[in-house]
Amino acid sequence: MREGGVQRLIWLALARTTVLFRNNAGKAWLSGGGKVRRLEDGSVVVPFARPIALGLAKTNGDSPDGMHDLVGYTSITITPEMVGRRVAVFTSIEAKESGGGEVTAEQQKFCEVIRKAGGISGIASSPAMAQLIINEYCPP
Repeated sequence: MREGGVQRLIWLALARTTVLFRNNAGKAWLSGGGKVRRLEDGSVVVPFARPIALGLAKTNGDSPDGMHDLVGYTSITITPEMVGRRVAVFTSIEAKESGGGEVTAEQQKFCEVIRKAGGISGIASSPAMAQLIINEYCPP
């Protein structure tokens, strides 16, 4: 199955325990004024253009290196010092096609950064793999 299909299945499978949002990484251009025009060759002229990040962005407007496809939080209850208090643990899942797909060094590093900070992060090519990532952090 292609990555988009796997991603959708993961998103749906984790919905009971984890709130995830589709994160479209990239950059687009926004008009700062004036009418946007399409040229005969299909090009588009965006007057007074300024870049805008798609998805999450760093302070400089760029997408974080290796940013994952699905980001959100997993709500857990802390015990015993904070009995009954729920906290949202940052969660990120990078979806790959069912055959595995290529994992970039940046995607792997992103996983490590999130885990070291106390979050849940991993790379999955099936809903079962994604569920294992969640269960490793907070067993059912």
